Amino acid sequence: GTNYCQVDIDNNKTCNTTLPDPTQVAMPISDQNILDWKSEAEAGGVHLGNFIVDSTTASLGPKKITGNLAVQNNATLTVTGTLWVEGNITIQNNANVKLSSSYATSEGVIVTDGIANIGNNAVFAGSGSTGSYLMVLSTSSSSSAITLSNNGGAVILYAANGTVNLSNNGGAKALNGKNINLSNNVVITYDSGLVNANFVNGPSGGWGITSWKEVE
Repeated sequence: GTNYCQVDIDNNKTCNTTLPDPTQVAMPISDQNILDWKSEAEAGGVHLGNFIVDSTTASLGPKKITGNLAVQNNATLTVTGTLWVEGNITIQNNANVKLSSSYATSEGVIVTDGIANIGNNAVFAGSGSTGSYLMVLSTSSSSSAITLSNNGGAVILYAANGTVNLSNNGGAKALNGKNINLSNNVVITYDSGLVNANFVNGPSGGWGITSWKEVE
């Protein structure tokens, strides 16, 4: 298709420079959304220090973790509610992170105030129902707020203040970031729109009608 840019330098085809930059739009997740998720996690209790799942299985959530979260070495973590990690997240070495089946077709959230490093065949999975995904959200402004390499799966990556880096056959369902770096056979299969996503807090999640009207 047509290549659009502001300055035509080192492109492999002619670049159309006649159009202005697109209008900036707001990120689909607000600061209040993030605060609400943190509150949901903390309401489920606080784990002091690091939470490490190494070569075993565990279920967790809703929960606030004051340290780091690590899932590694063929371990499996089942997310049963919203997680808030004050430290860093490391998912590596054939680890699996999946949503509880109680989420059904909804999405789950893991929020970190640090950075998230996902690699070495780490795989995310939804609840088992079509349209269910996990979102890893970093509030960090780091250039490595979220790094994913080698696999990924049913995961949404979100770093409104920092950079999302994907490399080495990494894959995700959706990306949002202040900056995004893609390299080395990365594949983005975009089939989840965050504006229309249904994020809930696991088994305790629910919904309510705040207003209604007739439409044609």
